[in-house]
Amino acid sequence: MKKSLFALAALGAVAGTAQADVTLYGILDVGVAELTHAGNFSPNFVTGAVPTAGPYVKAGTAVGMMNGGESQTRWGIKGSEDLGNGNKAFFQLESAINLGSGTLATSGLAGAGTGPSGATPTTAMVADTSLNGQLFGRNAFVGLSNVDFGAVTLGRQNSLQLDIIGSVSGGYDPVNAQMFSPINFSGFYGGGGETDNARVDNAVKYAKKFGDFNLNALYGFGGMAGNSSARSNTQFNLGYELNRFGAQLAYQNAKDTTGINPMAAANTVSVQFVDLTSYMAVLRYQVIDPLTLKAGYERVEISAPSNYAADQTMPQIYGYTIGTRSAFTGPQKNVNVYWVGGNYQFTPALKLSVGYYDADTPAFGTTASGTDKYSSVLVDYDLSKRTNLYGGWMHDKKSGSSIPGGLGASDTYDTYGVGIRHKF
Repeated sequence: MKKSLFALAALGAVAGTAQADVTLYGILDVGVAELTHAGNFSPNFVTGAVPTAGPYVKAGTAVGMMNGGESQTRWGIKGSEDLGNGNKAFFQLESAINLGSGTLATSGLAGAGTGPSGATPTTAMVADTSLNGQLFGRNAFVGLSNVDFGAVTLGRQNSLQLDIIGSVSGGYDPVNAQMFSPINFSGFYGGGGETDNARVDNAVKYAKKFGDFNLNALYGFGGMAGNSSARSNTQFNLGYELNRFGAQLAYQNAKDTTGINPMAAANTVSVQFVDLTSYMAVLRYQVIDPLTLKAGYERVEISAPSNYAADQTMPQIYGYTIGTRSAFTGPQKNVNVYWVGGNYQFTPALKLSVGYYDADTPAFGTTASGTDKYSSVLVDYDLSKRTNLYGGWMHDKKSGSSIPGGLGASDTYDTYGVGIRHKF
């Protein structure tokens, strides 16, 4: 049960002073997983291990402790203050942690010391994520709301597409589990083509509901002198939610966003700058009380950065030293992502989730086409309203240019795991 606290009792003792309702909350999710053709488990990485194969792989099976098999382990503080006349002030600070080691959950890139080409990851599997050592990497914002005009928030915030894909309560991802769904684990999809873009720094977000419709808009400031568009981010979302049916549309355009990889020197990364444009359309329909179907489509377009001259002036990114930098030169790379699946509630305590995901990359330039097809199953059993057990499996079949080129690369990858999740 969430524990509501009141900010400083001394303030509450002052006559006429409004009290801020503050809540400490979190999710503790941990389990054991087995991955084929995998790198080592990491004590710091977001999930403990990378469930989908990347360029840094070993020829072998890894067994270890996964962090957040279903939901990312986190803790946070949120609160609100009633300002009167339908107005509120509110805030949220949310941090990702690795339950197995008690450390911040990050990309694992800092101190990796692994080469960007053909190197064996002797210490830990690492991958680019939208969490790079920030204390409150998941969310950090403050806002104002009005019952008639909506809400405005400022700070570090989820992309609108990441919000659509998944949430603790459901979202539009049929499996909606970090280790057993490609669109839930990888910020590539929530980021519209780059994991760094799944969460947006220095962002202003507007949210408003009009009856059963919702409207959201987000703008991320680049903050670069002499070039206001460099590193900027523009997003929109329009949706409809009514009992058994829901639909959401989203668009985002990010200029000079990044993909990062480790280098041989500790705390040093190679960076590629790109422009992104992406579109998302999703549907949800509750056919009968126990059965809900979900489907979605995302179109990702990756092109050359608009302001590479400005990008070249950056000495660091997310606290890492930029060792080498490059610009995506095109031609434009497109990725078409489809998913379909659903949830079936057998009993109030037992739920089955099944999903199929297909990411297709048409040929571009001298790069051949590639496909990435995933089949996922997750079973949840609730011990109480706050605690559940789960077991999951994800099968990844790659072809063409989607097969990674690292050591021990394979065209098939499997992730198995069981775990426990507790919400407070």
